Amino acid sequence: MAMAVVSAPGKINLTLDILGRREDGYHEMEMIMHAVSLENTVYLTKQEKAGIRLACSNPAVPTGEKNLAYRAALAFFNAWGHCFGLDIRVEKRVPMEAGMAGGSADAAGVLAGLNELTGSPFSLEELCQIGLTLGADIPFCLHGGAALVQGIGEKITPLAPLENGWFVIAKPPQGVKTAGCFAAYDALDCVRHPNTPQALEAMQKQDLAALGPLFENVLEQAVDLPVVGEIRGSMLKNGALGSRMTGSGSAVFGLFTDKNPALRCIRRMYRFGGSFFLARPVSHGAKVLYQG
Repeated sequence: MAMAVVSAPGKINLTLDILGRREDGYHEMEMIMHAVSLENTVYLTKQEKAGIRLACSNPAVPTGEKNLAYRAALAFFNAWGHCFGLDIRVEKRVPMEAGMAGGSADAAGVLAGLNELTGSPFSLEELCQIGLTLGADIPFCLHGGAALVQGIGEKITPLAPLENGWFVIAKPPQGVKTAGCFAAYDALDCVRHPNTPQALEAMQKQDLAALGPLFENVLEQAVDLPVVGEIRGSMLKNGALGSRMTGSGSAVFGLFTDKNPALRCIRRMYRFGGSFFLARPVSHGAKVLYQG
């Protein structure tokens, strides 16, 4: 049976700003996002037996129609106008409830893989339009690399990805529900906003020392989770150029110029519990590794 294997990178938000709330209730966003080498792997296999079947290495992940990867397959078939039996298997590495778009990455992997298996009936932008109906992070997860992302996630301006640096990513045991995080943000009276133009300039210059202090996330100010601040403080104390919570949390990342200081930082944070990862910036989004 024909199959495809797809790399599905997670993402971090170097900056995250909310510019206002739209009439439809969605928040108007402005974010600098970067794909990282902490990736899920999506396996797609065509089958003669009709229907979509999904399995995941993490038993906590739902495998029915509530799963974004499952829904992405349905959306692709609906847009294509044809369908076939499909087995989906997801090897999860991106942590859940972390603000790293792990579920969106899986969905992007399904869309990219199915497009390859069916002879590329859709352009990247058409795949993004399909993905946007399912989740705001899916278009970026298809593009990958680095980008200024605006609107609700549909306006993507590619940026030159970081060529150097290491990210330490810490996921505390506690997770954060996205809807609750945005509701808490809406109740804030005073918000510290990122300086997005300066951060874009530092990105363009590949100036890590200038970029780190410009990391900012307005949603972090709404998260009532003391461990987030404690992890950030530990990363900065141990040499990070900058540190922030990513997305709606609860994962926290720190930027380091070299690998060894990043590894030392991880060893000194085990007391917080949870999971720790070392990652590089990557220049791709959902990427088909094998098709045959």
